[in-house]
Amino acid sequence: MIIREGLSQIFTPDEVVSSGPGTKRVGFYNPEQVLNRDITIALVNLLKPRNYLDGFGGTGIRGIRVTRETGTHSVIAEINRKSIEVIEKNRGLNEVDVEVRNEPFESVVSRSLFDFIDIDPYGSIVPFLDVALTHVKNGGYIGLTSTDLSALTGSAPGKTARRYGATVSNDRLRHETGVRLLLSYVIRRAAAMDKHVIPLVSFWRSHYYRTIVKVSSGAGRADGDLLKVRMMDKSIEIGPLYKKFEEGPLWTGNLVSPETVKSAVSNMPDGPEKKSTEFLGNLVNEDVRPFFFELSDYASFSGKSLPRLDNLSDSIKEELNVEVHRTHFSPTGLKININHEEFNRIFQKIAVK
Repeated sequence: MIIREGLSQIFTPDEVVSSGPGTKRVGFYNPEQVLNRDITIALVNLLKPRNYLDGFGGTGIRGIRVTRETGTHSVIAEINRKSIEVIEKNRGLNEVDVEVRNEPFESVVSRSLFDFIDIDPYGSIVPFLDVALTHVKNGGYIGLTSTDLSALTGSAPGKTARRYGATVSNDRLRHETGVRLLLSYVIRRAAAMDKHVIPLVSFWRSHYYRTIVKVSSGAGRADGDLLKVRMMDKSIEIGPLYKKFEEGPLWTGNLVSPETVKSAVSNMPDGPEKKSTEFLGNLVNEDVRPFFFELSDYASFSGKSLPRLDNLSDSIKEELNVEVHRTHFSPTGLKININHEEFNRIFQKIAVK
């Protein structure tokens, strides 16, 4: 069947999955990743790397879109020979000059330096991160998509410890915790190679986490990065409704670069990608504070029903004169730069038993 995405059309030999990660197979295409690819295109279009590596080709949609929509030269790596045939067909369908290599990601990346390396391995990024950090150009970019959420959210604690050397709580804040754990791991591995990392955009969507980072040489700056990697206790970071428990090591710095996100948003087309544009623009609000106020937890803590989000938001704005933002990490979460006592006082006044 033929799928249209962005400015490209893609042949895939099977019916597409409607949700979730699906099953990896020849010419695999996942519509759940459209947002991921839209945001990648926006960043590539802004950053203007000279070359781009799509490390796990599938249908070739990511590399093909990058070249077709930004003009950046793309190399697509794919180990499966039958998937290579699908990629070749899609290259012809779109009449784009992308380079296709029937080799493992590690082989392709280790023979060249790339300005932008994209890793979407259908699982954990752990086996592929070090080689990417080694071979990305100084001042270049790495895009990382991780689908091993059971490890990153702490729902499989043995796997969390084994892969990421961490302990985290599988609670309602788990997806922000998971993104911060992923960034912590990237920054710690980079620092071991005397490399400095700046997160440009980081988010959770459905079954995956996504981050795009800038990587530069510099032991001193890497030391500075490590100062923002530490254990965190939600009973201290948020309030006593959470049990005392140290989680991490987690990244405590920004999840996005506000300047980068705002510039990328201003250059995104107002078309089919409009939802992706809005989603990307709202990510700057995630850095108002680490973690968010989860209304479901406050309701359980106080034995009251959930208040209407708009009523609570309006009361907080009126009484404290602060901005109140929704978070993409939870439909019942708010990002506000206030403390637990201020939030809880207004919550208790608005909520009902």
